[in-house]
Amino acid sequence: MAQSETVTNSGIAEWVILMSDTTPAATAMTKIVALSDTEACTAAAASTFANPADDAVHHTEGGLSIVAIDTVAQDTTNTAGDTITFDHVFTATATKNVTGIHTCNDDGDVTFVECCFNAVVAMESGDTLTIDGSVTVDQA
Repeated sequence: MAQSETVTNSGIAEWVILMSDTTPAATAMTKIVALSDTEACTAAAASTFANPADDAVHHTEGGLSIVAIDTVAQDTTNTAGDTITFDHVFTATATKNVTGIHTCNDDGDVTFVECCFNAVVAMESGDTLTIDGSVTVDQA
């Protein structure tokens, strides 16, 4: 599925704080939440947890609300260890539309990555949505 995806400005700032051990304290990318809208969204670097892409909102129920990411790991794309991979499977418990996802910090107040699908995914109870994502820090 085609999509638009970006590392958000708030995500970049949080990663820098985390890596540099400066104040304020930062938390790692450990959570994920599905986005909802009536039409496809477009990922934007300026998006925040409080203000997702376009008119999208975070799901708060139906098996698509904020939860711990199933797997977060390190990989290599250009330079050894330059890529963060994440995998998660959402299982809908109600009829819901999904337009994308946010990966978030422990506190659920900073979005690291926003991914918007090119079309709305209509889910019914019992449907699964598998997210297999990656973020490459070294953009060489």
